[in-house]
Formats: sequence, structure tokens, C-alpha cells
Amino acid sequence: MIGVSDRQVDLVQEGVDCVIRTGELLNSTLVARPLGKFRWITCASPDYLREYGIPRSPGDLSNHRAIHYFSGQARRTSELRFVQGTEALSVSVSGQAAVNETGLYIKMCLEGFWLAQLAESVVSEHLQKGALVEVLADWQPSSVPVNLLYPHQKFLSPAVSAFADWINEIM
Repeated sequence: MIGVSDRQVDLVQEGVDCVIRTGELLNSTLVARPLGKFRWITCASPDYLREYGIPRSPGDLSNHRAIHYFSGQARRTSELRFVQGTEALSVSVSGQAAVNETGLYIKMCLEGFWLAQLAESVVSEHLQKGALVEVLADWQPSSVPVNLLYPHQKFLSPAVSAFADWINEIM
């Protein structure tokens, strides 16, 4: 069985074989198998950009609104973060919505509710169709590591081992 959720699962307590987690890992007794990195982009719907204009630099964001994302680990923030070369920048961007579920985050962005920072691979189809447009391509959010995590065991179950190999191929 495969479940999809943005909620952080306790593998041992909940009897889950493995999870895919994005972001920097906290100290853990779990085995981490690196799968790669997500490239993040800042994007918006064409309707939003027609109404508010296309930001050309992070300084333009004072005239814009953003949908903010929060999780159990990362509290709601009003900042969008960017990197250009070795320069890192956090910009406060107002917004009246913060969500904790990726599907809703994407849907709100598609419906024209402000700017969002999303993993490019998650919205690539929307970008190709023109339903979303990348902005500030020279100022991207930092990429985020993606790891497969599972409890330390002397022998990995054949199902988890097969899943790990399969997901590694996809990533």
C-alpha cells in the first residue's frame, strides 16, 4: 500500500516501512538513502501575472502576494527565499493564505491565488501547458535534498528493497 501525505509520519510508531522526505534531515535513527534534489522555482498563473505584473527582481515582490507553505517542521513564514550564485536572499512577501498540503498549494497557484515556490518536477506538466509560468528564473530557491528513509534493520524486506530500487530509478 502506498500513501501520500505532507504529514510527517513516525515510521516505527505507525508501522510504516519507508517514506520519501524532502529537506534537510534532522538527527535520526533512520537509514537515509539519497535520491537526488528537487529544483525549486517561483511561479504563478498567467491570470495572476496579467493582473499584478511579472516580477523582474526580488525587490519587485513588495507589490505581489504569495501563498505560503507550512509543515510540522517549518512554521508559517511570510518570506520567499532565493539564491543567485553565492548570494542568498529572503524577501518578505505578504499573503493571506498558508497551506500545509502540496495539492492544495498547487491548486491555489493554478487558480490565480498569488505566487508560490514549488518543486519544478511536481509542476512540470503545468509549466509545459502554460497553466503556470516560472518567474525570477535568475533567483531560484535553494534546491532541496530528497531521501528515502526506513528503519535500521539487519535485512531490508524484499518489498522495501524493490521499492527503493524503483524510486531511485525514477528520481
